[in-house]
Amino acid sequence: MLRYIIYVVFIFLIVDHIYTHWGPEIVNRAASTFMGRDVTLVEEPPHRESIIDKAVKEVKKLIGV
Repeated sequence: MLRYIIYVVFIFLIVDHIYTHWGPEIVNRAASTFMGRDVTLVEEPPHRESIIDKAVKEVKKLIGV
């Protein structure tokens, strides 16, 4: 049971990372293909960080890099 919980957390982190960095591009490209013209459904904020990015930043801060 613990293994499945770890799998779900791992998949959630990967999906969060992918959506944070490439989600708006994927959504807009799919919508543009479906509509047959250039469509912007999701605007990209200037700077976004996924949970993984935040964790890496905190570890680097703790290590002193």
